[in-house]
Amino acid sequence: MSSRLMIDTAYCEPITLNSGENVCLRMVRPSDKAAMLRAFAELSGPSRHKRFFAAKQTLTENDLRYFTETDGWDHFALGAVVIDEDGREGDGLGIARFIRLNDDPECAEVAITVIDRMQGNGVGRALLERLVTAAVERGITRFRFECLAHNQEMQHLVKKVCRVVETRSDGEIIIAETDLPRQIPQSPPSAPEHLYHFYDLFRAMAIQSVDLQMSISRVAIKRSMRTSFIGADMLKRIKRPSLFKSR
Repeated sequence: MSSRLMIDTAYCEPITLNSGENVCLRMVRPSDKAAMLRAFAELSGPSRHKRFFAAKQTLTENDLRYFTETDGWDHFALGAVVIDEDGREGDGLGIARFIRLNDDPECAEVAITVIDRMQGNGVGRALLERLVTAAVERGITRFRFECLAHNQEMQHLVKKVCRVVETRSDGEIIIAETDLPRQIPQSPPSAPEHLYHFYDLFRAMAIQSVDLQMSISRVAIKRSMRTSFIGADMLKRIKRPSLFKSR
């Protein structure tokens, strides 16, 4: 991994949330398994269902290995962790990740999760802003995201996203792809003005627990673990791609 990367294994950015809580943004590590289990336990039943498209009760050992032992390039995960006045880490609050598509190496599927009690405090937005920077400096030019077809609010937000380049349906979800900046921002939180609606789109998932699921690569899941993280294979198929089109 190049030493010129702004967001790498050495990256640790302290920020203050809207709630006044101090957190550190850093890459997820293999040692985060216990913290991830604790954070998962804080997700309510509805939040788990909306994020995983299934009534997932726990994270298996395979899940934990998959989500924490990333390569930092094709599979990248960034976490938000509470820090005290001395800089010591506490609970995990949220994770954002992207996974590069095998058949389209410039496109990555994205997933963001924020624990219930911290939704609405800027965790999701902060993670997404840095995720964009990390993706761009790793050669990603597009993000792919998914929205449940009945989510009217999310469809409205998608219409405001600049440069939605493709939409289609896959079961009960609508899939859309959005262009990223072609150049790396000067600093992790910086981003072109035209991406602000893009951030708002993803933030709506973290804040309001809406039915937006930033999917991780189904191909990667099938190869890495037998139990699907999002249970997408259980969904019935519908055809509603026009929901993303401007009216």
